[in-house]
Amino acid sequence: MVSVTFRDAEENAVWIRIAWGTQYKKPNQYKPTYVVYYSQTPYAFISSSRLRSSIPLLGQALTIASKYHRIVKMDFRSRYLDSLKAIVFKQYNQTFESHNATTPLQERSFGLDINMDSRIIHENRIEKDRVQRVTQEIFGDYPQPRLEFAQYKLETKFKSDLNGGILAERKEPLRCLVKFSSPNLLEALKFLAPAGIADAPLSPLLTCIPQKRMNYFKIKDK
Repeated sequence: MVSVTFRDAEENAVWIRIAWGTQYKKPNQYKPTYVVYYSQTPYAFISSSRLRSSIPLLGQALTIASKYHRIVKMDFRSRYLDSLKAIVFKQYNQTFESHNATTPLQERSFGLDINMDSRIIHENRIEKDRVQRVTQEIFGDYPQPRLEFAQYKLETKFKSDLNGGILAERKEPLRCLVKFSSPNLLEALKFLAPAGIADAPLSPLLTCIPQKRMNYFKIKDK
């Protein structure tokens, strides 16, 4: 048993509120699933649902209602609908505005009177300009959409030139999970290299998030 309500919240967007039930229980109005569907697109944004088994059924219903062959499924999550929408529809470099965006890091003078070699100063300036140029080429000069995390699952088989050992006989791949989190992850990544915390350019695994439109990655051996 399902209870569904609709609401037009913005142009070309339909908000759907779904209360799920079973043949034994009435729909639970206090724990609904929210869906935002943008007409004439194969994209729908779905809130977390306690009944994960119902998500495929919801996908079928959206496919029929939208008259598309399929609704695109992405490994992409965020609390901020505007950010998800901006990345999916590739609007973040046009009209997207980020709240509480990280301000550019300012150079600080600590009052140290050091007579530095002019050649060192020149080399530092060249490197700083290179880092700024590379960073702008990757992230642009606009605020980044807000994502809270990116998660990477690695599966690889143990490889060694040495014979024997416990791991060498292991048939199951080694698994590792790495998660980067921040109130505004993309904005934080943007300032890693200019702050001297990381080399420029950053790994494509970090910079490809907006282009691939996903923040869940599975990395396996080729």
